[in-house]
Amino acid sequence: MSEFKVFFETLQRSLTNNEFVKLTLSKPMRKSEGLLNVYVRLFNIDGNEVFELKYRHAEENEFKQFSLDELTVELEKLLLETFRTGCLFTLSEDLIVLVSKKKLVSYRDNAPSFKNKLPEIPLQS
Repeated sequence: MSEFKVFFETLQRSLTNNEFVKLTLSKPMRKSEGLLNVYVRLFNIDGNEVFELKYRHAEENEFKQFSLDELTVELEKLLLETFRTGCLFTLSEDLIVLVSKKKLVSYRDNAPSFKNKLPEIPLQS
């Protein structure tokens, strides 16, 4: 988790402050594998926070649900092995994590893209 410490601390802070909007992984290292993006949304199910990951492939989408601890492990794996960019959208800032071909991690802060949280939608099974 050391390479992504800032990313995960910002994610945790956005959850604590109720500012998390969504998270997107993009720029696949190998487009030939077919995984184009991963989108992360937060849902509250029976008082529990559940993160739904939408794995967007060229032909179809796949959905999986994770706890926060499982999410951080999955995000780190995806950023090191599959994607070059992750963008954490919050109400106070957008934090972009960039992973180079040599696996060097850098960050860029942007002004927030969203002024409001996304509307709640029912989870897909």
